[in-house]
Parts: sequence; structure tokens; C-alpha cells
Amino acid sequence: MNRHPLLKHRLAAASFSLLLITGNAVARDTWVRIQSKNFIVVSNAGQGDARKVLLKLEQFRSTLSIIFPRTRLETPTPTLIILFKTDVDFHPFKPRVKGKIEEDVGGYFLSRPHQNYVVLAANNRGASPYEIIFHEYEHYVLHNNTNRLPVWLDEGLAEFFSSFAMSDNDQKATLGNPIARHIYYLKDKSFVPLKTLLTVDRKSPYYNEGSKAGMFYAESWGLVHYLMLGDEGKHRPQLQQFLNSLSSDRPIDELFQNTFQTDLKSLESQLQSYLNRMAFPVLNATFSDRVVVDQETTTNTLSEAEAEYYLGDLDLQLSRPPDAEKHLEKALSLDPALSPAEAALGIIRFQQQKPDEAEKLLRSALQHDPKNFMAHYYLGRLLLDQKNYDDAIKSYQEAVRLRPQSAFTYSGLGFAYRRAQRLGEAIKTFEDGRRLNPREEYFYRALANLQLERHQGQAAVSYATEYLRITGWQAEHAAYAAMVKYFGLRQVKKDGDAQKSLDDAATQLNPNAWPYPIIRYLKRSLSLSELLAAAGTDNDKLTEAHGYAGLELSLNGERAAALEHLHWVVDHGNKDFVEYPLALSEIARLEGSATPAP
Repeated sequence: MNRHPLLKHRLAAASFSLLLITGNAVARDTWVRIQSKNFIVVSNAGQGDARKVLLKLEQFRSTLSIIFPRTRLETPTPTLIILFKTDVDFHPFKPRVKGKIEEDVGGYFLSRPHQNYVVLAANNRGASPYEIIFHEYEHYVLHNNTNRLPVWLDEGLAEFFSSFAMSDNDQKATLGNPIARHIYYLKDKSFVPLKTLLTVDRKSPYYNEGSKAGMFYAESWGLVHYLMLGDEGKHRPQLQQFLNSLSSDRPIDELFQNTFQTDLKSLESQLQSYLNRMAFPVLNATFSDRVVVDQETTTNTLSEAEAEYYLGDLDLQLSRPPDAEKHLEKALSLDPALSPAEAALGIIRFQQQKPDEAEKLLRSALQHDPKNFMAHYYLGRLLLDQKNYDDAIKSYQEAVRLRPQSAFTYSGLGFAYRRAQRLGEAIKTFEDGRRLNPREEYFYRALANLQLERHQGQAAVSYATEYLRITGWQAEHAAYAAMVKYFGLRQVKKDGDAQKSLDDAATQLNPNAWPYPIIRYLKRSLSLSELLAAAGTDNDKLTEAHGYAGLELSLNGERAAALEHLHWVVDHGNKDFVEYPLALSEIARLEGSATPAP
């Protein structure tokens, strides 16, 4: 869930509270499900309000296609809108921080692998829910189309598009209207130096702390507004060019200055002059025909059991299993054959590590609806945990067959093949998933590690390089991708390139964070004993230290020393880490035997 400036804290980190709606309360409301071409609304607010929300989102989506015609809007991930009739109904679903409900939240957006969720109230007395929804949906579209988005641009564009409004009988869209809270900060607060603004990340105080965050959002909005509309729009093609250039692996600050052909001091002066005038033009887009949804929708009245299921599923997505259980159990008491509710409750039991109950619910869900792909997917996960690889693969295969355009189902199937030591099939499956979603970093990580394990160094280098290009050096697994790249280059005997890749990594990574000591060891600025001392007694760190040391010693021709460290990983290391199968594979190669079973 992305952060919005109206919220004091990240919604993703917030806890949520759910009012326990009694059977009588649900029964008094009529819940409907309305589906348009691109969205689904589930609501107790009536068909009129539900269609209004559908129309606004379809209009917003159409406007994005006009402003950025090359933007990819089609996605296999459906978007479900849960529209509550009043803020009173919505209130218990708002985020809680330290036990207190965030009253000003008008709506939020949850992105999940199988489905997006938009949650808001039709009748809201406080913050505009549409502003928040447009902000968050723009985030979703941006992340589906662009790699390595700097935070100022990610938030600035989302804020710019959050002011979306329709007029002229729904044939004219307007963007860029001044936003009051940003005007307040720009008038009364200290300007953030542009050099600082452009380097803010999601750990920065400028992103997280009170007035600093307020000024960061205001100035990010102002910079995007200037680049979109300032100087009669002459910078807009450069902004599009900059967005396109983010797919390269060059430093973002270099891309920025090369694209806009100006130094930061000059641009900062131009920006301040633009913002100080407080005269903001707007961007208009005109449709040749009205965007309508009436002829493209299907409408169903939900049963009480189905309404309870949707509330329980929302609670599940918000990580509130006790409240989710109550709704889902109520749903099943009303309709014992309601497959989605059985699957959702089965997922909760799986998360609670109650495999027998989970399996019973998931199999029952499939008996009542064999096309329930989420039940197949989670049954696969459960069977995989039980090391029942053949049946796990069958369940994952069925999930892929039922949802062939959803990349996340391929990650489960590929991982099952990998655990079953069917590495060729694992690689093919991960490749299929990567083609469906080229921006999903997991596929590149999985493929890089598999190819390194198979001693296919050049392929490992290609996937690791692509991972770093997509995610940038601040990503969680960047250091590990750098090490895969290094070892891949060494496998193909490009030792000079391997050392250069380490030098690049050493300048980009945080020297105070693990696994930087491994980088230092590979660069020979840290001894092996010093590396192991840096890992301390942490078994996870020791698994990695021994694993990569063993691989390095093996490539250096020190067979006996290499086997000592690799066997340590197999005998004592974390078997869930990628270093474990890598150690198994290298032991088999050194000892001239088939790869041992994990």
C-alpha cells in the first residue's frame, strides 16, 4: 500500500481494526457487485454510487492513455473496489496507529499479486477519497511501466494526477489544479534544495517525518507541475524522455541532468520562480466521446454470505486474521458451499500453521469450485511445505492453467520444480513468468541463482545484471545479485570483469550493512577469518559467509578448503537459503558426483 500525504504513517505498516458487523446489520444492507470493463465494485451504497465510482476510474484510466499514450494500462491483475455507503461503515476499516484510528483517511489502495483493492466510502465528510484513489492508482500504473522510479517523481506524478476532475458533460478532463496543502507548504516553509529533493529515498526523514514530509510532497508536486506545464509545456517531452531512460543502468542523477540539459542550480532557480508566482496552469484532455460504463457493466445482488466473504477477504488482505475468521465463518454458516470463503479461511489456517485444517478447507473449496485458482495455488504451497513435490507441482500447474496471465502463479510453480530438482522445468517456468511480467524482480533473482548453480556463468551474469538494472542498487537483494554477477564472470574465466563488477558494487552498496563484508572478502580487503568473525554467531550470516567463501575457494582451485566450507553449509546452514543448493551443486561438481538431494 503506498503512502499518501494525507496519512501520518504508512498504511502498509499500520494495523487495522474491524467493526464486527452483526448478521442483522449485514442483512439490512443490500450489497451489489458491478463489473465494468476494467474494474469491479462491491458496495452497500446502492447501484448509483457504485456506477459513479466505476465511471470515475474508467475516466481516469482513459485520461492516462491520452496524456501518456505509450503507457501500458492492460493488466491481468483485476482491481476490486469496496465502496462503503457511509464513513461510519468505512470507519472500522481505517488504519490504526498505536490503537488510534486515522480519522482523515478517505480511502486507500492495496496491491496484491492476485488482485488490487481500492477501499473508500461513498459519503465522506473529510478528505477526498477520489484524490487518494487517483494518487494510488497512478502509483500502480507507474510501477507497471517504469523501473527505478526516484521517489520525488513517483510521488510528484501521483500527486499531480490526484487532482483529476471531469467537466463538460464528461468529455473534458482536467489535471494539475493547485492542491491547498501543497500551496500552504510552498508559501510558508523552507525550500528543500533540489539536490536533496532528488536523492530522497523511502527511508529519508523527508519522506517520513511530519513537516519535512509535507514539504517534500509539496515540492515534488511543484517540480512535476513545472516539468509538465511550466514554460508552456516545453519540458514535458523531456520528462517523458527521462521516464523512458530509467530503464537504463546509468545513475539517475546523470540521467536527470543529461535529459533536462541544465545544472541543478539553474533548474532550482527556475523552479522557485515558477512556484513563487503562485499561478498554476492546468492540463486539459478532451474525449471525442463520453466515457460511459452503463452499457459495459454486469450487476449482481450479493447474498448475505457473499457480502460476509468480501468483508472477510478484505480483513485477510489487511492482515487481520481474527476478524477475517469471524466474517468467513459467518459466510460459511450461511452457505457451507461458498468456495471463495472456504479458500480464504484455508489461507488463514495455512498462515496459522494448521496444515490439516488448511488442506481440508482448500480441498473442499476445490470440490465446490474446481476453478478456484487461489485454492489451487495455496494447496500447492501447503503440499510444497510437506515436501510432496509431485502433488504440489500439479496444484501449481492447475493455478497457472486457470490464470495463465498472472505471473505470480509461475513463481510458485517454478519454485516447486526447483525444490523437486527439476531445474530445467524451473528455468522454463520462471522464464514464462518473466515474459508475462518483465518488471517482476523475483524471476531475475531466481534465474540468476539457478544458472549459477548449474555453472552457466554467462546466463547468471545476464540475469543478475538485469535485476540490478530493474531495481537499482538500493534494492533489498542488490548485493546478492552483485555477487552472483561476480561468480558468474569467474565461472566463464573473465576475472578482470569480475573484479571490476566488485569495484562497482563496493561504491554503490552500504558499507555498514550485511553482506558488505562478503564483498570485502571477495575484493581481498578482508581475510576469511575476519569475514567469519563479522558474521558472528548469526546462522543466516554464517550460511552466506561459508557458502560464498566455499565457492570462491573452489574457483581459486583450493578444493579441500572449499569443500570444508561448502559442507559446513550443508551440515549446519539454513536450508531455505539459496546458498544451500548452491553448496550442494558445487560439492557434487568438485567430488564428481550427481547433485545430492536437498
